[in-house]
Amino acid sequence: MNKFILLLVLVSGFLSGYLIGDYRGKDARETLQRALATGKMLDADRENAITQLQVELDGINDKHRRELEAIRKRNASQSADWRRARDRLDDRIKRSAAQLAASDARMQTLVAQRDAASGADKARLDQEIGRLRRERDDLQREIDGSACLQARVPPSVVNALTEEANAPGDKR
Repeated sequence: MNKFILLLVLVSGFLSGYLIGDYRGKDARETLQRALATGKMLDADRENAITQLQVELDGINDKHRRELEAIRKRNASQSADWRRARDRLDDRIKRSAAQLAASDARMQTLVAQRDAASGADKARLDQEIGRLRRERDDLQREIDGSACLQARVPPSVVNALTEEANAPGDKR
């Protein structure tokens, strides 16, 4: 009987060890399965985050491209405005130079007439010659100022000229 009790204790110990060991192994397998599931979930979250960041980065790149294109268009527009302003200055210089030449020719004609004129005509011609000289000086100042502006047209002047050209009632 002692042997039988000893055998029974051994069998019960073996069975309990097997069952306890199996229980612990089952926990380990479940923990491993949860860890694998968590790892897969973290990988999916990481891939999702990478995809979202890529979409966001593409959006930022598109925004920057649009801003860069807007800057280029604005720069081209400003450059065209500068060229138009310089061309207007060149036209103004040419127009003023033509007026100056016509005024000089008219003044020379009046000087020749004054030299040959008498009393009242001489006074009238002197007044006309004085007016033409003042007009000539104004035209020369306008030519010099336009030539100076044409050498270096600052943006504020371009804006002022553009506004002046776009003003209603402008006859130029």
